[in-house]
Amino acid sequence: REDGGTPRWLPGEESERAMYELTGVLLAEHGYERYEISNYAKKGFACRHNIGYWTGEAYLGLGLGASSYIEGIRFCNTSELDEYLSGDFAPRDVQKLSKNDRMAEFFYLGLRMSVGVSKADFIAQFGLRAEQVYMQELPELIGSGLLEDTGARYRLTDYGRDVSNQVLWRFLLG
Repeated sequence: REDGGTPRWLPGEESERAMYELTGVLLAEHGYERYEISNYAKKGFACRHNIGYWTGEAYLGLGLGASSYIEGIRFCNTSELDEYLSGDFAPRDVQKLSKNDRMAEFFYLGLRMSVGVSKADFIAQFGLRAEQVYMQELPELIGSGLLEDTGARYRLTDYGRDVSNQVLWRFLLG
């Protein structure tokens, strides 16, 4: 619509929410499990490619404009076809992630996964307990019902998943 409002043919917020919830029920009835905020799969068929991103695995992108992440460094190939075809494979947009960047990504990407973030893995990677780094955020998010502490992991609650952007930004360290 020209006035910036929602077009009449789109469902309202309540209808959208009902369809979203029904989708989860129907998929579960047919053997699909939610393994990420917006993805379902049958057991053993979750997307390994995306899970690699969300768990911080290294990846090498090959081809025009492809991105890579290796040993805490993110970079990409040229997006210009002529440069690529001429053999110009010099990395572009090289970004070495700081420890704070890596901790933030560990949390906000890990919380996308239904299993959540492993406390032991956080300690193993960063030498700190998550509670030391996020001493204000974790209690607040747990207290407001957006996050739960399972003992071994932190994960989004159902409500937290519904409003995940309100949770995930809290783990960005500035």
